[in-house]
Amino acid sequence: MNREVRDGRSSRGVIGCLTAGFEMLGQNLLMVALPVVLDLFLWLGPRVSVEPLLQGVVTLLRNQTPADPEMAGQVDQAVILLEQFGERFNLLSMLGGVPMFQVPSLLARRASAAGSPLGDPHVLSLSSVLSLIPWWAALAFFGLVLGFLYLNEIAHQIQDGESSGLARPTATGEGGGADGDDSLRDGMWKFLRFVSFGLGLVVIGSLVLPVWVLIVALGASIAQPLGIMLWIAGLGFLSYTALHLLFVIPGLLLGGRRLLRAISESLLLSHVSLSSVFGFVLLAVVIYEGLGYAWLLPHSDSWAMLIGIVGNAFVATGLTGAAFLFYQEQVIVGRRLMASEE
Repeated sequence: MNREVRDGRSSRGVIGCLTAGFEMLGQNLLMVALPVVLDLFLWLGPRVSVEPLLQGVVTLLRNQTPADPEMAGQVDQAVILLEQFGERFNLLSMLGGVPMFQVPSLLARRASAAGSPLGDPHVLSLSSVLSLIPWWAALAFFGLVLGFLYLNEIAHQIQDGESSGLARPTATGEGGGADGDDSLRDGMWKFLRFVSFGLGLVVIGSLVLPVWVLIVALGASIAQPLGIMLWIAGLGFLSYTALHLLFVIPGLLLGGRRLLRAISESLLLSHVSLSSVFGFVLLAVVIYEGLGYAWLLPHSDSWAMLIGIVGNAFVATGLTGAAFLFYQEQVIVGRRLMASEE
């Protein structure tokens, strides 16, 4: 563990933050309750299916008769993928699974049509876009609410257990202490900033993603290697952007920043310590995804799946706590760099 002490403050490296995240979790095991409850609900509870809605798209594609044999093969592959997706996808999985936004979930990303130890679940099927839209909007919003409660609790645990030198946020979000009505007002402001950031990403993504897909499709129509290169370049840009926005949520909930300051701070911290940020994210992804394969080994109709659910909740919460602690350390490093330049 890389630790150095300057100005009375202890600075951790990447491994130190990961270790501290799991140490914090060991002292507050109840933080895994929400991820466990969510996965139990997705596992044992009812399901919402969009299979009838996708079946209309499948029927439309099957009625098409492309003259090009290669195009016909691609249409057949698309039909098979849509049928598998419609059979396995549970719309309720929108409640969790997005890192640093929602409650971590093992089963939100496990597309399985299999039942549970309680038998086949009750399935509510959506057959029209008009019925899908309110479900999608309600689940997306409620997923953000659950994510805020989960992530904000981690921030509170770190604030209570760490003397990092970060001032506790006020009701306006920039330092100082808050309690009673001020704490409630502070929480409301944090929630509004959290939701605003999430909705902003959704709006931007809704505008950028279709353009990106169109560019890739045009490139592929000109030359397939060009389409592949454009696809890889787009994924690279998306990953680079996500890396630079890593500290926005910790900045909002732990640092008490306003939204624009949290975004600018995240961009600056990630740019200054890009190699460290990349190393932290890479190690966290390897740990989470590597163990994820083990958690998914039991069949969904076996009670052994409980081990995977609890294990995933523990690992995901420890890594999330480590990300918040890593943000603290990067703020301290940034302050030292600014002090050294003065």
